[in-house]
Amino acid sequence: MDINERLQQEQLGGQPKINPDEQRRYLGTFRERVIAAIKVSQLTDKTIQSQFEKILTNHSTGKVLIDQTLTTDNFPTFVSLATKTHHPFTVLSDVTVKNQVTDPIAVLLAADTAVNVNNIYLD
Repeated sequence: MDINERLQQEQLGGQPKINPDEQRRYLGTFRERVIAAIKVSQLTDKTIQSQFEKILTNHSTGKVLIDQTLTTDNFPTFVSLATKTHHPFTVLSDVTVKNQVTDPIAVLLAADTAVNVNNIYLD
């Protein structure tokens, strides 16, 4: 990107994002920071909810990211889990991922720095 393109980009909306597709898929964060993720198809599974609560309990740091448009009826459950385990949470309402990915991530726990967890999906 040359200087003119960069200046134009800054005027239109700020700095260009690094890996914007990755950030959309992982609710605004990078894959390397994700500790655990729950897909839309898993939201109502009580075993998954229990596993997520254990992960929250075992990781005292990190932030819970919740896509409100995907969690719908289960939204209060995950807000409650974050509150119960004293994790800050952010509620998102971006529908772009829902239309681009089959079974997108609806809730995740993200660290502030890279943790590189191999298998982030609960099962």
